[in-house]
Amino acid sequence: MSTASFGAQSVVDALVESGVTTFFANPGTSEIHLVSAIDRNPNARAVLCLFEGVATGAADGYARATGRPAAVLLHLGPGLANGLANLHNARKARSPMVVVVGEHASNHLAYDTPLKSDLDALAGYAAKAVFHMQPGDDLAAISRNAAALAVTAPCGPVIIVANADVMWSLPGGKPRGLAQPAHRNVDTPDLPPQQALDFLRGERSAVLLGGDALCAEGISLADSLAQATGSALLVETFNGRHERGEGIPHVDRLPYFREAALDKLASVDRLLLVGSRAPVAFFGSVEGSSVLTRPDAQLLATAETQSPLAMLRRMVALLSKIPAPRLEERKELEAPVGPLTPKAIWAVVNRLMPEGAIVSDESGVTSVGADEAMRGARRHAWLNLTGGSIGQGLPAGSGAAVGAPDAQVLVFHGDGGAMYTVQALWTQARERSKVVNVIFRNDRYAILDYEVKRHGLGVLGEKGASMFSLADPSLDWVSMAQAMGVKASSVATAEEFAAAFEEALATEGPVLIEARVGSGKRSR
Repeated sequence: MSTASFGAQSVVDALVESGVTTFFANPGTSEIHLVSAIDRNPNARAVLCLFEGVATGAADGYARATGRPAAVLLHLGPGLANGLANLHNARKARSPMVVVVGEHASNHLAYDTPLKSDLDALAGYAAKAVFHMQPGDDLAAISRNAAALAVTAPCGPVIIVANADVMWSLPGGKPRGLAQPAHRNVDTPDLPPQQALDFLRGERSAVLLGGDALCAEGISLADSLAQATGSALLVETFNGRHERGEGIPHVDRLPYFREAALDKLASVDRLLLVGSRAPVAFFGSVEGSSVLTRPDAQLLATAETQSPLAMLRRMVALLSKIPAPRLEERKELEAPVGPLTPKAIWAVVNRLMPEGAIVSDESGVTSVGADEAMRGARRHAWLNLTGGSIGQGLPAGSGAAVGAPDAQVLVFHGDGGAMYTVQALWTQARERSKVVNVIFRNDRYAILDYEVKRHGLGVLGEKGASMFSLADPSLDWVSMAQAMGVKASSVATAEEFAAAFEEALATEGPVLIEARVGSGKRSR
């Protein structure tokens, strides 16, 4: 271990000693001493990201793949601002990470310099907690506390604001306590497992799963519990990590669209939330309430500080007879032929996806049919867009590949959202990552077409339709990928996709497949 000759070294060494060894970095002038400290620590790994949103998204994917936090290194307030969208997704996913944000030297903050910002306001929005390092502080202790808080339930991003002068000076020894969380719900006591079990024994009950309940063990326990109590079983619409496929019980996701979700929950009198949030619509609607459960339905929730998995273990232990979980069997779908449709794509994935794959999914409307196709697929982990802020899929897949280098990572992404963080492809190439990126090219923000129809707005004119279209000019994903060192091909039929996907799985390093699933012509 290197000697802490200046403050930055003390920070990096303490994080590494706490198990935070990977730094997704987009540094600037104020972080030079932190860069030097990472360079001096033999156990620290540096992963350069060409955009801050890639760095925060990659740390999110790393945490979801490993269960461990990575660090992010960002440059001042504007750098944090560029990374906020994927920090938002990470907070919704309860992904642990430590974000080190460089700040101007303390005596320089008195001046209105070009990069001066309200860093506190930015940090407070997306972080579970914010630590400020002051001259004379015990920087190692603060760093260890930040790492510990990130993995304390409920997990989430923790930000360290590191002023340049504190980083270049010798560390002090002044103790500092834990920072107060920036986002804190009302503290509630742990839900007793017997109370939760009695609640489910009422008529027309259901369990909504989230968090670490969605591992193979948690889902199997929940399935046994559902059989014993006669309860229905659901998982949240968007989850940080959902293990599924062969050898794991299948559980339906709560539908995305409000109308379908209302139908799904219409018969539920009692809903037990295990690691999940109370179900509400994604957006407000002119049709009525945002709440998806009936007004007279009863809800009971585990506390945010409770482990959903531990809760399920304790509830099942109270059963006098434990039913065997209903495990999915391998069911290989038929090889598709003809036009490249979403159904054909998911059939190919079902057939070829290897055991233990990690899927980063931001496929949008093209995801229709994926859940059913994946029921009989080989066991895998599915990472969703938890916070709705698009541009997560490529970075999360990149970070997952860094954290789990032996797993095959698959990214399924709509073309519009992928453009937000396309720089992730360069990081994949630099790291020689085992990632297959499938870009669904339909040349439009197709989800917005659905919303226009749902709201009864009729057919958009040329001006309105132009705001949904990615054509004229169309995006050339093959050229973009190749420009960043990623092998790429374009396919338009089911047979071509199957051949390209099989070849990509056998290829060293990252690959991109442009799947042409629709036309980008403007609506008339």
